[in-house]
Amino acid sequence: MKKFLVIIAVLALTVISSVAMAEVTVSGSVDIRSLHLNNYGDFTDKANDNYSNTQERIRVNIDAKNDNVKGRVTFENDWEVWGTETNNNSALGTAGGGNLLGGKQTGVEARQAQSNQTAGSNVNRFGIREGWIDFTIPGAQPAHVKVGHQFLQLGNGWFFRSMKYGSDAWLVGLPGKNTVAFVDVKAGEGSNTQNDDIDAYVILDNFKIDDTKTVGIYLADVKDRRNTIFGGAPVSLGTAGTEANLYNLGLWFNGKLGPLNLQAEIDMQSGTAKGAGGSPDDKFKGTQVVVQGNMPVSAASVNFTLAQGSGQKTTATQDMKAYIPILDSDPHYTVVYEYFAPTTCLGTMASAVAIKNTGFCNTTAINIGGAMDVAKWLNISLDIWNLKATEKVLNRQGQLADDIGNEIDLVFRFKLYDQLTWNWQVARLMPGKVYDTVAGGQNVSADSMDAIQGILSYKF
Repeated sequence: MKKFLVIIAVLALTVISSVAMAEVTVSGSVDIRSLHLNNYGDFTDKANDNYSNTQERIRVNIDAKNDNVKGRVTFENDWEVWGTETNNNSALGTAGGGNLLGGKQTGVEARQAQSNQTAGSNVNRFGIREGWIDFTIPGAQPAHVKVGHQFLQLGNGWFFRSMKYGSDAWLVGLPGKNTVAFVDVKAGEGSNTQNDDIDAYVILDNFKIDDTKTVGIYLADVKDRRNTIFGGAPVSLGTAGTEANLYNLGLWFNGKLGPLNLQAEIDMQSGTAKGAGGSPDDKFKGTQVVVQGNMPVSAASVNFTLAQGSGQKTTATQDMKAYIPILDSDPHYTVVYEYFAPTTCLGTMASAVAIKNTGFCNTTAINIGGAMDVAKWLNISLDIWNLKATEKVLNRQGQLADDIGNEIDLVFRFKLYDQLTWNWQVARLMPGKVYDTVAGGQNVSADSMDAIQGILSYKF
């Protein structure tokens, strides 16, 4: 209840401040999600690892505009499971269990834990989703500045994408047909008195060929001064010679070629993770190619995806050849694989850590699909995916395998009113040998993994 009192107080202040502001608007959404998952625990029907729940997400946006200055603040209560409160106590007042991190989460900890929430853990998050200032600096060529907690995406979003929780960043650019910009992202704050942060620095150039086609290039430098996120063990504060620098060069295209809407991106990684204690340095050598297309055909459309991200051989002892993306925890391409099910990015399925939201890291994907307006109020789409590990991984039987499986995603989009929609996703991953496992002391083939979710969304 406290969180809603905060929102009411903010809205009251907004109404008062509107007297002095040129323009203040309030918008938002209420989303109700019905979720059912099947076989995400041991990959088989032999265990009771099916569950269903209902979750609610509330977002409130406050936008202000005055002359050449804009600002936004967004509050969000993200997918709170019905019957609970943010402190993980029951809605009826009885004591509940602790959350994944042993208490209430804020900031980075809550965002890290969020990726586990979709796997059934009771993790709720209430906080600020956006909070930024956007303005221009007058001059012969006015510079555009956007600073604060904001959504960011580089290229088509297959290396860096923070469109769910946003990033703390400065963005300074010279807009125009050829837009040049610099981005400074504070990805992680260690000790306030130590040079041990995680920062990302990006320089980009986007060229608008015409009204329907844009090409771009960017170079990102992710500097991790304690080597905590690229496979290295965290070291003591101030320890020298242990930082990691990951460079990502991205080339991308987004536009129309005749009737075809095409997106294409090529990414190449380099850089070094310095070894500690005299151990050798590790080089980053990941690559990625993603091509996606969509073409309208009367009331329908057809689409395809061809993508491959490099992987790490299980026998490798040095250098990182797997492509490393930095993505949010929203769905990126499939419903089951990568969003709900663990991926092949780590090179093993035997780990107790279910790693998700890894894009095309160690994944080769081929997709064909289509969508059709069945009625003014109903659109249906169907996508079929063939998924393989680029480099073989160890399954839970200790065997090397590269067949992730085939996935079918079916989506029903109901438009009940202009501002009210009810979308249902029905998805099944028919797994290959990558997910083969052990049950009752015997090697068994993995059973299909299913996901059904319906989101009733009202935007105001």
